[in-house]
Amino acid sequence: MQRVLIARDLIAMPAPAPRTAPAAALATVTANIAHYGFALSARAYTMLSGTGEDELRRWWAGVEPVLAALTGADKRMADFVVYKNFPAEVLAMDEAEYWLRQILMYWGLPNDLVTQEEAARAPLRDLPAPRVLHPADDAALPRILAGLHALPARWTDDQWRDVTDLTEGPVDLAGVSFVENRVRLAVRLLETGVEARVSTATDVLRLAAALSGGDPGLRATQRLRRFTRAERRHLLGLLESAPHLLDDIARRREPFKRLLFALHPGDYRAAFPRVVAAYDALYTGRPVRGFASDVERLLAARDPAVAGLLATRPGEYARRLRQLLVTFGEAPGVETVVRDLTTLRLLQLRRHLETVDARQWRMFPPRGNWSRAQVVAAGGDRRLPAGPRDAVLAAIDAELTRRLAGAGPVALDPATEKVKLPTNDAELAPYGRGTVFGIPAGVRFVRSASYWATGPTVGNIWYDNSWNFFDDAWQPVGACCWDHVRFGDAAVFSGDPTNSKDLDGRACQLIDLYLDELAAAGVRYAVWSLLCYSRRSFDAASDVHAALQWGSEPQEGRLFEPSRVQLSFPVRGAGLTKFVAHLDLSRRELVYLDANLPSRVQSASLNGALLAGTLPPYVEYLASLPSVHDLFRHAPAAGDGMPVRYDDTDAAVTGGPAYVFRPSNQDSQFDPVDLGQLLASKGEAMVVLPSP
Repeated sequence: MQRVLIARDLIAMPAPAPRTAPAAALATVTANIAHYGFALSARAYTMLSGTGEDELRRWWAGVEPVLAALTGADKRMADFVVYKNFPAEVLAMDEAEYWLRQILMYWGLPNDLVTQEEAARAPLRDLPAPRVLHPADDAALPRILAGLHALPARWTDDQWRDVTDLTEGPVDLAGVSFVENRVRLAVRLLETGVEARVSTATDVLRLAAALSGGDPGLRATQRLRRFTRAERRHLLGLLESAPHLLDDIARRREPFKRLLFALHPGDYRAAFPRVVAAYDALYTGRPVRGFASDVERLLAARDPAVAGLLATRPGEYARRLRQLLVTFGEAPGVETVVRDLTTLRLLQLRRHLETVDARQWRMFPPRGNWSRAQVVAAGGDRRLPAGPRDAVLAAIDAELTRRLAGAGPVALDPATEKVKLPTNDAELAPYGRGTVFGIPAGVRFVRSASYWATGPTVGNIWYDNSWNFFDDAWQPVGACCWDHVRFGDAAVFSGDPTNSKDLDGRACQLIDLYLDELAAAGVRYAVWSLLCYSRRSFDAASDVHAALQWGSEPQEGRLFEPSRVQLSFPVRGAGLTKFVAHLDLSRRELVYLDANLPSRVQSASLNGALLAGTLPPYVEYLASLPSVHDLFRHAPAAGDGMPVRYDDTDAAVTGGPAYVFRPSNQDSQFDPVDLGQLLASKGEAMVVLPSP
């Protein structure tokens, strides 16, 4: 399970041995770890030095594939770049020469005929700060699984893989905080013959959709498969015992029609009378009055009783909070409702109320689909009344302060404002959209990569690595991509690969950005995207991978140096675009985006004007998301309290629990705090429980 641990800056260490490994073997292994941009903490190194040579060899055989996969080194990306002496080889060509060679490759000529033989490169001298791995104890994996169960946000694909790898036997699904995660895990359990139950009718609908290979989030029309008799009885039994059955059906009449048609409840009239009655109501068209219709009726009548009704379902109250404030000039009962909302939901509400009046735009992704996001001006008429808004903020603050009283005192680093909490529709990374990574002072260039493997293909398929450039007013000033291979002397493209020439359909594109030259050309923002030129989604490929490196000398080291990698993850999903991150050159920051924004996939050069309209609202939206700092600012503060830091580069963190977003100090020794259970808590006062 090293993959699960190393992704969280932990590592399982080998057992000690009477006869320890020779110093040369230990030095080789530690150098190999450094090659991938990692290092062992002092305590982990001490433990490793006490193991035997055979144990060391077996341990490294389990660790190296994980490090290679996490950095993308296992893809051997450099082998599939067109110009192996990039960037010098491309920079030496004029436009006519570049396109003559490229056209010949498009026609099918072997790349070797039009490219230079690979030359030796100068050794790498600029080594970024490593990610430091701390030793994990025996309780590490159970605690990680508990934290994933508690996480009140949708699991990323990697987190879901962790859950499936760690789950053995029955699971108490009530402990899985986020409903889509709960349904996804229920499907997994049912497929392995373990009974799994969900509680609400809507959750049963989600379960049926997921069993049919659909989206448990119900963001699109679901095509249900034919269920076995046993499955039908199980789903009908769950519906029969579900509270608010008619309410849930009234909110989603058409999806429930399809579900009940597939389940044939009439075959079991005596066993499931509530479901049969609901089925009859749906198909006879009889109006079904429920919670939602009562809420709408009371709001239309401006009846204050609606607040009491909404308070019976705190999640609905939170969704209608703005409407209550605008309609009644207050939020009756909010002091009670906040006790039944998760800490993450409270933080989200707080940031929304804090920022909503200052926002210039409103941005709506229909059913979470950012590729169809709509932007409208915020308008002054949508301002919240200041007094009632402040009263709600005071109620939220009082509740968060009460909950976090036992989580402190903390020594809170202001830089943790840069670490955003997870959102429900993230796909790539466990941290939230809008998380900021500072670019070190010595970094002069950034190198992005897109790699893909499609399997054997007759025609070429492309997943294009692309950058768009904007000035400080977010006006487009240029691009670097497959058909705009140079942006002056500030950016250069590595050549357009033809993956049909590879038996596995593998290819890689690199783009180098030179930061000082970009700034001199009037660029403030550089936006990185992957575009499915061939209109085949990321899911249609065997593998699509994005990686970003940075350093000082672009011609030093190999084309892909794992130790330089800052971001690396597989790109999946049914979308045709992925906007991964943007650079703010003025602030020297890399900002994580993870969005499928509307754009044209033929070329990034066509997207400047479109992105000029969507990126400023999106960046404004990112600023409204809560951070780690927003969480811990409600805990008691003390200079010698539990450290909550962005990194530990300047000072080691030793003893007791701590939160460190980017551990890079080998002398640190602490128990890392998992945020999942803190964010999922409801009502109860929280006590910090360290991760392994």
